[in-house]
Amino acid sequence: MGSQRFPGKMMEFLGQYRILEWVLRRASRAAMLDRVVLATSSADDNRVLRELADDLSIATVCGSENDVLSRFVLAAQEHGADHIVRVCADNPFVAPEEIDRLTRFYLDKNPDYAFNHIPKLGNMYPDGLGAEILSAALVRRVAASTTEASHREHVTAYLWDHLQEFRIETIPAPAEIAFPGVKLDVDTREDLERLRCTVEGLRINSTAVDIVNAYRAVFPRV
Repeated sequence: MGSQRFPGKMMEFLGQYRILEWVLRRASRAAMLDRVVLATSSADDNRVLRELADDLSIATVCGSENDVLSRFVLAAQEHGADHIVRVCADNPFVAPEEIDRLTRFYLDKNPDYAFNHIPKLGNMYPDGLGAEILSAALVRRVAASTTEASHREHVTAYLWDHLQEFRIETIPAPAEIAFPGVKLDVDTREDLERLRCTVEGLRINSTAVDIVNAYRAVFPRV
């Protein structure tokens, strides 16, 4: 709730659901996940997020406001995770089928870290449909290796800053959603207003293809 660019954004409505509710409900539909956990901070203003998760029977872990990396260490510890799939809570249209695609790829290829949540390394993915995955052991290793504020706030930034140490891989986006200009995350109020233009007709179980088509129907040049 304490986002500097857009305070309180997690509880803003997008269609009939709040942003965080979109994320939790859609992530919970991924077949490859054993459990969904909301890793938030113990700050008082995040109580509404914890209550929303509780209403959806989603487990919650509370930790540091700024040391987000430590929250993931705590979540893995409390829930006995071997691997962590990280979904950003400002990605309301995260697609369960893309979480599953990434998870299967990771388990098959066994890189240190894999991703499909952003358009990078030529994968042609939209911004905000996918996730990141790495082992809990690697999360603990990173947490023990850095005290730099940007690495503690941005959970996987350390990996990108030390590319020579890690095997990082991605997967190509399916052709029907391969539009890297599509931006589906909510960093600012302008981002939210843009997504509100596309949400009509979409449902909580809409596919990645449905979402990309709805976006491109409104913004055809991306």
